[in-house]
Amino acid sequence: NLDLKTGKEIIELLKELNQEKGVTIISATHDLKMIDVSDRVIWIRDGQISRIEDRSKIRVEAALEVEEALMEGELPTTP
Repeated sequence: NLDLKTGKEIIELLKELNQEKGVTIISATHDLKMIDVSDRVIWIRDGQISRIEDRSKIRVEAALEVEEALMEGELPTTP
């Protein structure tokens, strides 16, 4: 685990490397912040690929899940 500042610096370096050199980055992590620098995400459960998704689809699905949970009163809302 990295401290927040160092983690952000490494993510920025990976983004630059990808954009400037066209390098493919493969990362195995539980850190959902890495979704922001990923084009595709492969979800693995019990050692097997459970799904492969584009980042844009993940954001839409996550927003829909949060919206649904709020409507069902499962998440606290702020005034």
